[in-house]
Amino acid sequence: MQGLTRVVIQNNRTGGHQVEKPSLTNPLAPCSASSPDSDMQASVFRVFPGAWSRSGARVTMSQDYRDLTAVDVEDDDDEIQLRKASQKRSPGLSWRQRICPSRRLVLILLGVSTILTIAIIVFGSKGSQRSSQLSGMRDTLTSLNQSIGDGIVSLQQKGTDTATKITQLEAKVKKLTEEAEAAKTRLLSQMTTLQRSFRGMNCDLQNFKNNRTEACCPKGWDIFRKSCYWESRLGRPWEEAKADCEARDAHLVIINSYEEQRFVAVRVRPQFMWIGLSDATGSWKWVDGTPYTVRQSDWAPGQPDNWYGHGLGGGEDCAHLHHDGSWNDDHCSRNYGWVCEMEAVD
Repeated sequence: MQGLTRVVIQNNRTGGHQVEKPSLTNPLAPCSASSPDSDMQASVFRVFPGAWSRSGARVTMSQDYRDLTAVDVEDDDDEIQLRKASQKRSPGLSWRQRICPSRRLVLILLGVSTILTIAIIVFGSKGSQRSSQLSGMRDTLTSLNQSIGDGIVSLQQKGTDTATKITQLEAKVKKLTEEAEAAKTRLLSQMTTLQRSFRGMNCDLQNFKNNRTEACCPKGWDIFRKSCYWESRLGRPWEEAKADCEARDAHLVIINSYEEQRFVAVRVRPQFMWIGLSDATGSWKWVDGTPYTVRQSDWAPGQPDNWYGHGLGGGEDCAHLHHDGSWNDDHCSRNYGWVCEMEAVD
């Protein structure tokens, strides 16, 4: 883009003829060489060659005044035309204002650039520190995970060893328990044998004293045919009575005949006494496992009835002797007396 300045030259030699010469203004002049107001105006070079003649003769004052007036008028017209042309080309800022920013804008941009540079340096330094810290933490976590993994493997191995030892101990305990039960059984058998031997020796001694050969029973027991009987009038549940008889190398009485029933009934009156008969398994059996077939003549009228109205829970599964010698079923938790029976010693 070029600015056009009209230069009017008058001199005496041309007789006042006006010569227009185009003049180019430098669009790349330094931005600081002009103010915003001067940017709206084109640079005009005024040349007054007519002020002096070639021969060096000085013109008159009136002629000079006219020449200057003509030049000023032409300059004013040129300036107005340049302003109009500039407004048509750029309705806003001039081309110099658009190309060359003001000093304030340059300083602002320079400050922002400096701040951004400092921020990048600071954040870059912090990022490097954070990266170093994260790397250290990663190494620490890796080492910790390795230690935990080794610990878990060690604990699993110890757990396996402990489980093996527990299994071995359980097997040993089971074996020792079985051996203890077997030893207990053998001991009880030996005690029973010793008791029977003692009873036999005592029976032989009594027969020798009395000069007889009859079967005999332990002291305090009553003999009937080939059996000995002993009764307790203390009240206990059926299961406890059964256990007491077994501890005496006997069992709860098993009645096999009417005569035996009458013999036992006479000795237990007027109390209720447990006998070795129950139907806890659903059918009546004697304590030695022998099944019993119900005969109504053995029982009291209407018995056995397996009554549930006693409020003790369940039915009536255990048999006892009534005060008249007949049988009755009752709840096994009742506290009744009991009769024990054992074989007499020949």
